[in-house]
Amino acid sequence: MPVLETSAVRKSFSIPGQPPVEVLKGVDLAVSAGERVAILGRSGAGKSTLLHILGGLLKPTSGRVIRPRDIGLVFQSYHLMPELTVLENVLLPAMARRCDMAAATRRARELVDAVGLSARAAHLPSELSGGERQRVALARALETGPKLVLADEPTGNLDAMTGAGILEMLTGLSKGETALVMVTHSLDAAAVCDRTLSLEDGVLRERPLA
Repeated sequence: MPVLETSAVRKSFSIPGQPPVEVLKGVDLAVSAGERVAILGRSGAGKSTLLHILGGLLKPTSGRVIRPRDIGLVFQSYHLMPELTVLENVLLPAMARRCDMAAATRRARELVDAVGLSARAAHLPSELSGGERQRVALARALETGPKLVLADEPTGNLDAMTGAGILEMLTGLSKGETALVMVTHSLDAAAVCDRTLSLEDGVLRERPLA
């Protein structure tokens, strides 16, 4: 059984005084455990809308989404809590789920070390570079050992060298049984995945990489 599955997912947005705008027009998607899937598309194609629906942050207008309970989210704009340290930001998902905090803290320290930020564990986000903030966001997404990681343009705000490092960490740290779905406009980012899809005219199509 797929770890993530959608059937005929549609999403429309209402604009006052105008007809509804249909962004997604029947998206079907199945992702297996451990599979890495990239979704390509131009700006405004609905990639982020789809990812938010996959993650439960946005309700579809119609259709079905089957997802695991444990999901890690990596946002393009990081969405770190500015008043919390690196370690505290990574701990947030465990705190929200009221996990064993001693075990969660050990796990968070291991992830902070894995993304190369042990020396920055007590720093605030304002004291970090963009690449370091994205590494914190990645560690946070993996804190609860999710079955699925969703990444929204994880290299979009980074230079090429830093972005390549984030991709290596993302695919390396989410290996094993953890599935990865990444939306991106970058062919280089898509190339690290097992399968590439294209979101065009509101539907997903298989896209072989040249």
